[in-house]
Amino acid sequence: MFIPRSARRIRFARTAFVLGGVLPCAALIAWAVHRHSTAHRDALCAGWEEAVGLPLRVARVEHPLPGVVRARGCTLAAADGRPALDLATVDVEQSPTEVRLGIAAIECDPAGAGVLAGIAEDWLRRGARFRRDVVVDVGDLAWKVRRDDGRTERLPCGPVRIECVAQGDDRAVRIVRRGVGPGEDEVRIVRVAGADEAGEERLDVEASLSTPLPWAIVGAIVGSGPVAALPLGASATATGRLAATRSRGRWAGSADGRIGRVDLAACTAALPAGAAGELELDVRAIEWRDGRLASADIACAAAAGRVDRRLLEALVSTVGCRPGAGFVGAVGDRAAPFDACGCVVRIGGRGIELEGDPRLRGALAVTAGRPLLDPPHGVVPAERLAWLLAPPGAVYVPSSGAGTWLMSILPPAGAAVERTSQVGGESGAGF
Repeated sequence: MFIPRSARRIRFARTAFVLGGVLPCAALIAWAVHRHSTAHRDALCAGWEEAVGLPLRVARVEHPLPGVVRARGCTLAAADGRPALDLATVDVEQSPTEVRLGIAAIECDPAGAGVLAGIAEDWLRRGARFRRDVVVDVGDLAWKVRRDDGRTERLPCGPVRIECVAQGDDRAVRIVRRGVGPGEDEVRIVRVAGADEAGEERLDVEASLSTPLPWAIVGAIVGSGPVAALPLGASATATGRLAATRSRGRWAGSADGRIGRVDLAACTAALPAGAAGELELDVRAIEWRDGRLASADIACAAAAGRVDRRLLEALVSTVGCRPGAGFVGAVGDRAAPFDACGCVVRIGGRGIELEGDPRLRGALAVTAGRPLLDPPHGVVPAERLAWLLAPPGAVYVPSSGAGTWLMSILPPAGAAVERTSQVGGESGAGF
């Protein structure tokens, strides 16, 4: 027998099947296609570009977990459009109050470091644009520096965490290398809004570096100022501690540490005569106040190298160094060799004091076992070093050249030197 069929029931079953099965599957397929489309990638990229404030290119995006977007083939450019940082993968997770970024590896050169420092500065100063906290976990950070011979050197740093947090109008950035002891390899920058009676902000910076950081990276992060202007060469690295405060546009602070692999040729490039060799700087203590150097105690040492005879003569005639037994034979040569050199430089309100290296029997440099230069007697006025840096034929040292820069940071003549035990006091921001 045939089972009676109703056309109405058949149409209902077909409609229910389409509505309950086919249409949701089609919608799901369309949604999946959209999430893998170029339009979806470009929309996400445009939002990230707006947040960062710099050009950004992304090759493709994925959604490995709910609420997580994985961007592959990312290139972050500087403001002028030149590529500055390449990232293979970036995981982005957002909530109403926080953004978390997971980056597997970064190889950062000075250009990339400068771009990242600019983003951190914008986050500190532009709270209206950056309303959410940001946490960045980098699995492996390495620095890339191009040497004078054209080679690129890679210096590993390891895993790093970057935290950008806000508390009211106060904001802070903390960068710490993971897997080290407390207080090691950590940088903390705190911006305190309305810190003084005039309502101006204060910026507190604390840094502790035990892993050598390339000086080229330091200069790119700082951007400008006396630190960035120091020509120490492409191989120079820095370790040590820093505590500084900027209030009303003036810096005050203290630092100690070590700067290694300093290129003497780069240091003396601005002088009428130069030298060659590799120098090690032991910064025992340095303090600055009101934007000027207040005091410094720095020990310098270098192995064998060469020095132009004109520089030797200038050190004698301008700075007041005393010629040693090996000086007579050296001045007749275009470039005189030295076996070793070293000194202790102490800077204060009275001027600059040069002390010879005890390992060299009190000499500044030795050649063939004989002293090449001995330190001057007494304190040398800062103007003497300005004359040493002045271009040939200069009439007024402060008018141009490197001497102008030196006179702008050295303590003014007769300035009282007071050592401070604490810089900036309490931040008051609670970070």
